[in-house]
Amino acid sequence: MKSKATSFLAIAFISSFILMSHHNGVAEEQNKDRTGAPGSVQPCTHCHSPVGGANTLSNINLFDASGNEVSEYIPGENYSITFVVTDANAAAYGFQATAVHGDGSNAGTFSNPGTNVQLEDVDGRHIVEQSDPLVSGVFTADWTAPVAGSGDVGFYMAGLAVNLAYGNYGDSHHETALSISEASLESIEELDIVQIPFATSEGIVWKAHANGILNVYSIDGRLNYSSTCSAGDDVNIPLSSSLSGLQLVQFTPEGLDYNYQKTWKVVMPN
Repeated sequence: MKSKATSFLAIAFISSFILMSHHNGVAEEQNKDRTGAPGSVQPCTHCHSPVGGANTLSNINLFDASGNEVSEYIPGENYSITFVVTDANAAAYGFQATAVHGDGSNAGTFSNPGTNVQLEDVDGRHIVEQSDPLVSGVFTADWTAPVAGSGDVGFYMAGLAVNLAYGNYGDSHHETALSISEASLESIEELDIVQIPFATSEGIVWKAHANGILNVYSIDGRLNYSSTCSAGDDVNIPLSSSLSGLQLVQFTPEGLDYNYQKTWKVVMPN
């Protein structure tokens, strides 16, 4: 009798541990992709069964460095992304998401995971998911867009509303997706059409419209100045003995090929 009781307790403990382990993220604990993206396995309803009506909603939002929500990306630029899950009946929330191209390959890279968020890999596919349930239901990370010519990106997300009973009964699930297109060359050029450096008695002044590298050359090709810039930076290049006469100011946005370079001629005052 004692042996049977011990066996029952052992089985109960193991079952409880398995159910509780799922709250650490299905990629972390099971090495499974349940984002709903092409090639993913069964959805979260395989393990989480809702009770009553489905009230769970999930949403994906992508923001640029200025905090503006965007519907297209500039290649190589950094963005912040939020994965939001809501349900009036939930005690806490979880999620799993990815970003892929049409062929299923990874699109861009995730970084800087926020509170209760972790970065995982499932058979080569990058995954961002909860590391523990979050009461607010708002999960954050950064995303760096892919290089020029990569094309459209699809973000796929499975959101979970959970009752924290550490079982799979009474939870709810909702999948969503967000399609982001690559900004055209014309759109990118429109951004910097007014970003023209100008000479002053103290040097060259310019405002960066994107992350990248700014170089200043003499007409004979000598490099007189080089600096890494971030979008929105006010760049002040001080006057020097080499910074005189005709100068070529060249800016190369981060992650873009040389077709996206901009070069201006600036004549320094005598």
